[in-house]
Amino acid sequence: MSKFQIIYQSADEEKSEVHWLWAKEAKLMKKYGVIVGTYPFIEMDSLLYRGSSSLATKYYELDGRFINQKIHVENYLKMSIYYDLIQDLTIETFFVDDLNKNTEFEILNRGWEKAFIKSDIKSLEHIEEGMSIWPNNSLDVMKKYYSEVDYQGLFAVRNLMNQRELLLEDRYWVLNGNVYHRSLKIPEIVKEAASRLNIWGSKYYTIDATPNFIIEVNPGESSDRYLVNPVKLFASWIKKEFTQEQIDLQGVARGAYYLSIENSTSVTKLIKQ
Repeated sequence: MSKFQIIYQSADEEKSEVHWLWAKEAKLMKKYGVIVGTYPFIEMDSLLYRGSSSLATKYYELDGRFINQKIHVENYLKMSIYYDLIQDLTIETFFVDDLNKNTEFEILNRGWEKAFIKSDIKSLEHIEEGMSIWPNNSLDVMKKYYSEVDYQGLFAVRNLMNQRELLLEDRYWVLNGNVYHRSLKIPEIVKEAASRLNIWGSKYYTIDATPNFIIEVNPGESSDRYLVNPVKLFASWIKKEFTQEQIDLQGVARGAYYLSIENSTSVTKLIKQ
């Protein structure tokens, strides 16, 4: 049996303690039989990182036991890289290296009334809801915020979708090539996206989608589990894929769906309550 450990981002001041953002998850993972820590144990065969994507890449360069590599973080983090793989499945988007009059011209030329604009990695929604929406906010205002964090890179300019449709957004986990979700429902469009994205070999990433289109993709390292996904259920997925162990899911409110991408039209495993 493979010796597997999750490495969590450490606290800023005490490196032996898990960062507060991940502390509760780490504690419960340990309770459910997953080995956790803030540094790799020598006896471990494989490692999975949970924390900042930038910190993950530093770890990956130092230890070959991690199930992902630096290139995986970049490929699944930057929209300009993964967009071509799922272009027909996701929101219409174009990329620019500057936000200026040419950007506005292209938006209007495409017949869009509004656009959602983000860096290749992150939007401005953490500052204020709607901050990333043009023309509600000017390109100059957006550039100002990005310059404050010294952002260098491409910007993704996306057709602003109907907000009612976005209410159906959910997160799907792709672990070891298989798609997991707390319900028994995985949209066909998510299955198709995963079958394409798996070509890059990441063992651990997420797909955010509605039943009709893909919104974005992210590395699993920094992806929020969300409170709707109990840690016990999340731990069961992790252990099933990376340790071949099972967890008794008695008491977990909802089942987990397990899809083999090699046969994307059929459910090959099902973990129930």
